[in-house]
Amino acid sequence: MNLYEFNSILSIDDRAQAVWDEGQFLSSRLDGEYRVCLYYIGDFFAEVWFSSCNSDSSICHIRAFKSRRLLEPYLSPIDLSTLF
Repeated sequence: MNLYEFNSILSIDDRAQAVWDEGQFLSSRLDGEYRVCLYYIGDFFAEVWFSSCNSDSSICHIRAFKSRRLLEPYLSPIDLSTLF
């Protein structure tokens, strides 16, 4: 699966399943009312956004990307050098 297929073809449920099946958890962070978890999937990254306001921590959004700029919120606590 590539980045285009992940973002354009898969439903949010299918994206979540792909993250759980193929993703390697890297880190998490808080962003306002959301808990955001970062995963590495082959040649791209995926962020899974959970609402921390709901008691069930439901998934609100899943975003996949290759941009190093979007990794900046995660860079200080983890070493990503082995992935490049």
